[in-house]
Amino acid sequence: MKVKLHYLFIILFGILFSCTPKKNQYFDTLLKAETGIFRGVEIGDNIEDVKLAENAEFLVDNMPDYLYFDYKLDMGNSYTVSYDFSENKLYEIELAAYFDQIEDANQLFKDFSNYFNKTHGKGKIEDDGYTSWRTKNEKTNTNIEVAMVNDSQEYGYISILISNLDY
Repeated sequence: MKVKLHYLFIILFGILFSCTPKKNQYFDTLLKAETGIFRGVEIGDNIEDVKLAENAEFLVDNMPDYLYFDYKLDMGNSYTVSYDFSENKLYEIELAAYFDQIEDANQLFKDFSNYFNKTHGKGKIEDDGYTSWRTKNEKTNTNIEVAMVNDSQEYGYISILISNLDY
């Protein structure tokens, strides 16, 4: 009897973990941090705080109102992150990710949809293919929209745009 229960437990344990969906291998890298609205920064942060949150080695454009980072993931896969500022306050973040396999973009789109649904409530699917979430920054009391699209055609491509709606 003990042996049967032991095997039953092993089988149930295996089923439980085999049904847990696995995130795409790039998800954690693109998300970077679960703090802030995205990648460890908040809408309203100053340019110096945003620079500290990113890796300076990949900074391509460093202007008074704009930062642009270009990251390589591995062969054929990369992403860019741009930050727009007005009066030294961040008002927009855009991440664009490029993949040689469309399946990577499809899985990342699902992973980020699940993540944003969990953190901001159920997203709204727009007619233009974007999925969007509305939220509020408690620190600055600003209205924020997170919008994401999977625009994969000949290669994998997703874009995530986070904007201050009060700007």
